Amino acid sequence: MSADGSPRSFSALLPALAPERGRIFSVYLSATTSALTLSALGALAAWGVGHAVVERTLPGTAWWVWLVVLVAARAVLTWHEMDRSHAVAYRVLARLRLVLFDSYSRSVPARRREHSGRAAAVAMDDIEKLEFFYAHTIAQVAAALTAFLAALVAVLLVLPPAGAALAVGAVLVVATVPVLARAARRRGAEEQQQRAELSTQIVDALGALREVLSYGLAEAVTTQALRTTHRATRAGRRRGTIGQLVSGIRDLIVTTTVLAVILVSATAAGVLGGDARISPATLPMLVALALAGVAAVADAATTLTQLHPLTASAARVDRALHRPPVVIATGQARPVPNGPLGLRLRDITFSYDDRVEAISAWSAEIGPGEHVGLAGRSGSGKSTLIALAARLWQPTSGTIDLFTAYGQTVPLRDVDEHALRNTIAFVDQEATLFHGTVRENLLRGAAPVSDDTLRRTLERVDAIGWAPLDLSIGQGGLALSGGQRARLALARALVRQPRILLIDEVTASLDAETERVISNALAAYRGTVLIASHRSGTLSAVSRVITVDGGVLTGTP
Repeated sequence: MSADGSPRSFSALLPALAPERGRIFSVYLSATTSALTLSALGALAAWGVGHAVVERTLPGTAWWVWLVVLVAARAVLTWHEMDRSHAVAYRVLARLRLVLFDSYSRSVPARRREHSGRAAAVAMDDIEKLEFFYAHTIAQVAAALTAFLAALVAVLLVLPPAGAALAVGAVLVVATVPVLARAARRRGAEEQQQRAELSTQIVDALGALREVLSYGLAEAVTTQALRTTHRATRAGRRRGTIGQLVSGIRDLIVTTTVLAVILVSATAAGVLGGDARISPATLPMLVALALAGVAAVADAATTLTQLHPLTASAARVDRALHRPPVVIATGQARPVPNGPLGLRLRDITFSYDDRVEAISAWSAEIGPGEHVGLAGRSGSGKSTLIALAARLWQPTSGTIDLFTAYGQTVPLRDVDEHALRNTIAFVDQEATLFHGTVRENLLRGAAPVSDDTLRRTLERVDAIGWAPLDLSIGQGGLALSGGQRARLALARALVRQPRILLIDEVTASLDAETERVISNALAAYRGTVLIASHRSGTLSAVSRVITVDGGVLTGTP
């Protein structure tokens, strides 16, 4: 797929919206009924005016009744269509974000060195633009084309030459859609790309706000954001110019088509001389139908022309929804064995995308209930091994098994996902705390437990004195120090009562007292522990240390 996307990108997202197809179709039915009602209302009014002017008599009672009915129906249908489309829009928005989150949860963006700002632009900006397209625009375009076909059939039945003129005009209007389409799509893609880049810059600036202020970068960040905004605005202005040019051509075709229908109809009615083949009173109705028909096609063409910026959005969302997973499920979903569990890693090899191997033919065994440390220089593969043991990633080759003291073994990749997450807890050096209270963070993903249990867990990490359950910790734990965040992250893992605890460099940048507290909490933990660390104080609390160098086992003190 090209970088700027193509109209096929819209259809590529339809499988993700399969549960909403019925609702989207119902919006089309409402929009079509409303459009046909408006066309019928215009034709009826024109017929009444023509009848009154030519025959000098007012329409009968039935005409007035139908006029009132159509006016009331149009009002009700317009309200129903907008109400229905807004409801569907929210469902489309939620559906796309759910499948997007599912895709990211299976692909782990950090492995591919992607920027969170670009992911945020897809999740927020691109999907918000597409929700209106699927919930409203598709129905409007389809309803407009249906209304045109209805008007064309009606005109052909009354006066075939007028219908032919209407058909030719509609074809010419449709032909304006691909005119300069490539240039419009390119400008639209450029505009969306600049907006995505702006999101990236803002995420960077907000994430490094202290550095921005301490290094005096505020002016540079603002200047960069303004330049990106100007580039996006310039691309949007160029796209708008192209759209105005095509719109002017389209308006000229519509006007010419209506004049052609008037000329043909007036000739057939004998207004311009010759024998009359139709009543002059029918002339206004034919013109009204032709105008409604060609205007519907023009509206649909205008909408299609304005979709070019969305093709890039649809392409980005499509790529995000079809990211290759880093863990491929086998479909067996085997249960976790009962009792204490150990980890067995055999000939593990792993690489990040196109980089050299981070782990090469690495093997180790951690017995049930054993506490083992991974030591080694930065970049040696310690964190990678922890992530592989947590099944956040999948080894390129080799196997990882869970096993019991009685010899029962099950491959890690075959374990049921829900059961696995209840069995293994992972605490990262940069573990994220969520906006909310201490209680809400401790219960994230855990089964409901009492406040007394939560307090006892906080006591295990020496946090009960400064972490009341109702304390609001701010976004990402901003209200806490680094050591406090580390303790709370460990407490969150312990609340889940896992049988295997995986720790990655949690004490790397902590003070000695916090390191001691965390080491004591881990030492008191009765399950299996695998902890990666370069600090001797942390490693002294485990029963065995494995030194790792580029994924190679070099020692087992």
